[in-house]
Amino acid sequence: MNPVNLNKLGLGRDEKWAVGHFNVHNLEFAKAVVKAAHENRSPAILAVGMLSIKYMGLTSLVNACRIIAGETDVPIALHLDHCKDLDMVRQALELGVNSVMFDGSALPYEENIAKTKEVVKMARDYGATTEGEVGIVPHGTDSVSQKDMTDPNMAVDFVERTAVDFVAVSLGSVHGMKAAGASLDQELLKTLREKVKAPLVLHGASGVLDDQIKDAVANGIRKINVNTGLQVVCKNVLSARFKTHPDSALLQDFECGIEAIAAAVSQKMELFNSMNKA
Repeated sequence: MNPVNLNKLGLGRDEKWAVGHFNVHNLEFAKAVVKAAHENRSPAILAVGMLSIKYMGLTSLVNACRIIAGETDVPIALHLDHCKDLDMVRQALELGVNSVMFDGSALPYEENIAKTKEVVKMARDYGATTEGEVGIVPHGTDSVSQKDMTDPNMAVDFVERTAVDFVAVSLGSVHGMKAAGASLDQELLKTLREKVKAPLVLHGASGVLDDQIKDAVANGIRKINVNTGLQVVCKNVLSARFKTHPDSALLQDFECGIEAIAAAVSQKMELFNSMNKA
């Protein structure tokens, strides 16, 4: 049954849970996310990003994710994350990716709309969903300026004109934070939920405080992206493992990494209230 279309998960306005989007960088990450999804009966998204594609190759990474997703009956979607290349979008769709994010947030607004519309049409030809972005979620800064946050009226216009299935919004999170410390503009989120018809997406969740995540789910976020936090977990566990077990078999070390990532994913699924939704 996998991968599944995100529109079939029932992530509606009145729901009180969000699906976790977990960036995977190799086979071990994919196995960890699917393991957690299966054990917690939680839908999940295996997301492939640009750096991971550069590392493994698009075909190899997507094929690995498709095979591993097929090892569970829990709904797993396969997502192309932060893509700015329309040719790569098509290649990913041809390989079986069934959710794509075109990131035109840094483009002039009208160009973002035009290219996102093109991606929406392309994705629908393959039975896939599309995510766009309004506002800017920055990388590696301590805070988000008010001008970067999502304007509700612009978000309404963007969704109506592009017909995207999901829209990523800027509320105060930052990509690439290795520890949680950011708060979100919950009042802005409530306004967005009231006005915007498409489900709302939170990027940069690794750096957002847990109580803020819980409030965001209650206030309308339906998809939450996690990347850096899982990398930190894996690196810390393997670093400690190499020091304490210098003579261990490498595959055993990898197994420890998988278990640690799966445990971290399970914690996120509990936080997102997505357990037992499959």
